[in-house]
Amino acid sequence: MIISAMNGGKHRAGVLLTLCFSLFVASPRCVAQNLVPNPSFEELDTCPYTTAFRQGDRPLNWYSWNATPEYFNACAQTLNGADTIVGVPLNGWGFQYAWDGDAYVGMVSFTTGSNYREYVGAELLCPMVVGRTYSVSFRVNSAEGGLTWSAGGGCNNIGALFTMDSNAWTSNAPIPSGPPFSFRDMAHVYSTEVINDTANWTLVSDSFEADSAYQFIVLGNFFQNALTDTTPSEIGFVLSYFLIDSVSVTSAIDDCNHTGVEVLNIPEAPQVYYDMHAGCLMIDPGGEGLVEYVVVDPLGKRMLAGKARGRTNEYTTNWPDGFYLLRTVLEDREAVVKFVVMH
Repeated sequence: MIISAMNGGKHRAGVLLTLCFSLFVASPRCVAQNLVPNPSFEELDTCPYTTAFRQGDRPLNWYSWNATPEYFNACAQTLNGADTIVGVPLNGWGFQYAWDGDAYVGMVSFTTGSNYREYVGAELLCPMVVGRTYSVSFRVNSAEGGLTWSAGGGCNNIGALFTMDSNAWTSNAPIPSGPPFSFRDMAHVYSTEVINDTANWTLVSDSFEADSAYQFIVLGNFFQNALTDTTPSEIGFVLSYFLIDSVSVTSAIDDCNHTGVEVLNIPEAPQVYYDMHAGCLMIDPGGEGLVEYVVVDPLGKRMLAGKARGRTNEYTTNWPDGFYLLRTVLEDREAVVKFVVMH
């Protein structure tokens, strides 16, 4: 399963649908489509200013699913100097550059004498398809030597769990609150080996066959202490705090037949994602904007039209096979997306 370690540093992930301004439509390339929104935590409303995934202090599309994880971004260091507790590379938990871009999230994943856990979660761009195999990967670093808190010792079981229902803590209270997320003592993908590398980013990856139309991804250690292995710590007890970056969930189906669609996140344009095999079209204006959208077939027949302020999913399962054009308008910005329906 796991796992390999690589030096911390910049790694730019590939683009995910082809958004084209005016009426130009580019030919799609062979590319795996990532179901995870904001997979490297780069997109944000405001620069993080404090701990605990508070309102306005977390990456877009991600929420605490239990307790008080952290969001770290290099912009906090730029604004507040080296002593900020949520900066990159130096922060309250340690020193580490992002694997991809300028941001990552962090969470407590083991504490001696307590089953305390922190989790972060997000809604997938489209639900999984039952029976399809998905490849899952993310990067992990064990934090140590922070400005404010002492972490030490590693553990195994850090992983990704997929669910049908949300446990997102969406409260606007000063400190987020919500229902606890109980132990599952399983995860769909997780590290069977103890991770304690504080210098390098470790890759955790595996694949699994979806037995449900999972809609959400959660990250953390979902096993109780009695089922978790650890390594000793110089601080006298084990407090494992992990940084996570570059999360990916892709279908193992070969999309290299040039009939799929490439996703390209163009600044200030709506995000668009289409899963050809699931027949799911996702449109997200981002922020507070109102996006208008219309889909036509090659003969100009209107198949779909609507408006959305938040993320919306439309389904094409009953449409004839063929190419379609999606036109989106957000304020004064227009884009056209070409995608293919194939059953």
